[in-house]
Amino acid sequence: MSSSIIKAESVSKVVSTKTEHLTILEDVNLSIQEGESIAIVGTSGAGKSTLMTLLAGLDVPSTGNIQLLSNPISQMSDEDRASIRSEHLGFVFQSFLLIPSLSALGNVTLPCLLKGEQEDEAKARQLLESVGLGHRIDHLPSQLSGGEQQRVAIARAFMTSLRYSLQTNQRVTWIRIRHTKLSSYCLISTSSMAQRSCSSLTTYR
Repeated sequence: MSSSIIKAESVSKVVSTKTEHLTILEDVNLSIQEGESIAIVGTSGAGKSTLMTLLAGLDVPSTGNIQLLSNPISQMSDEDRASIRSEHLGFVFQSFLLIPSLSALGNVTLPCLLKGEQEDEAKARQLLESVGLGHRIDHLPSQLSGGEQQRVAIARAFMTSLRYSLQTNQRVTWIRIRHTKLSSYCLISTSSMAQRSCSSLTTYR
């Protein structure tokens, strides 16, 4: 069996307030292999988004270990985790986080600028074509529908030769990724049970 792309072992997350300790996640175990498409399903407040941020290395667990491509990201510094993410991982946030003053094309090429790489407009155009937005490359986010903004965010996630994709709470995201075959694996957080074409469902309540 091939090694896991992402592996979580006994992961828990506890958030402390002035009056109590809130357990958001408790003893989560998850392993994702090359080529898998995983849907994490649960109602609002079940901890799906928290788990996604931990798996992406945007936060660290209170206890347990997380590995990304055999790298122990839960034990790394913020800087080292950011470096791993920029090289290997694309994250499409629920709010998309597009820059309002940039066109669709500008938003997709932005990761190159942030990494100090030469802007690859040809690749950005190809990615936008692959998600059905070749005719909207010059439009600002305010001129795009919610679904179109989401597709811009998906294209942006793969701009820097990323192979892996994490998506949060989006049904259209899975459809686009699956149809364009952009990702070696796709991990989705969703409140919908419509993701039945995924290879695996993990349910949180």
